[in-house]
Amino acid sequence: MKHRLVAASIVSLVFLSCIGCNQKPRSVEVEAEQLESTGTNTTPAATPADHEPIRNTSPEGSSMDPSSNAIIVFDGSGSMAGEPIEQAKRAVGSFVARAPQELNIGLVVFDNSRPDGKEVLPLGRGEDQRQMLKEQIIQIRAGGGTPLGSAIKIGTDSLIKQFQKQLRYGDIRLIVVTDGAASDMEIFSRSIQYAQEYDVPIYTIGFRIASSHPLRQFSEAYFTANDEAQLLSAMEETLAELDDSTSLDL
Repeated sequence: MKHRLVAASIVSLVFLSCIGCNQKPRSVEVEAEQLESTGTNTTPAATPADHEPIRNTSPEGSSMDPSSNAIIVFDGSGSMAGEPIEQAKRAVGSFVARAPQELNIGLVVFDNSRPDGKEVLPLGRGEDQRQMLKEQIIQIRAGGGTPLGSAIKIGTDSLIKQFQKQLRYGDIRLIVVTDGAASDMEIFSRSIQYAQEYDVPIYTIGFRIASSHPLRQFSEAYFTANDEAQLLSAMEETLAELDDSTSLDL
């Protein structure tokens, strides 16, 4: 009985082998030619696991941070020469010294040596930062035009960068101290629109100017000051709503 089963198995194997005897094997070359002619892609389909993750656009070192941030734009144009700029420097210096310790403060200046505007000190806090701010304010020398547009753009960029780094937590504000209209009106218009698009609030203090400043209509709050004491008071008013959070459309 065992021999018969073995024999039957052998016959079956021979029969199955013969079925394929008349079929010629397809060469690799033929398959490649057919695939090439039909445009068939032999690359395996990508699976969800093959896709790269969404790129993280937050700056390195980002973290949830509820800190408040203020950039001061200081107008050191030629029209501020004499007593006005000395009063302004003393008032801004006092504001820096009296501001809340947890407030990050930065400084953008346009003056005789920085005619296009420059961020002379980025946002920071602590005693060392306050001391450096005071030193930078003392060094301001009146001269040149009033490139408010360029200065506002510089300050806005700095605040946007910081707010992204804080993962959109905390508060930001641009505090502008100026005594005249912008001398770069085209850039000024673009910079105002840019700040509005990103919801960067502008707080303007018109210093020793008879009529309201063009920034009035674009400012979150507008103040007038005619002397050192009024300027300091107005700057402190810009922090009155510091607890209100700001949201950037990023």
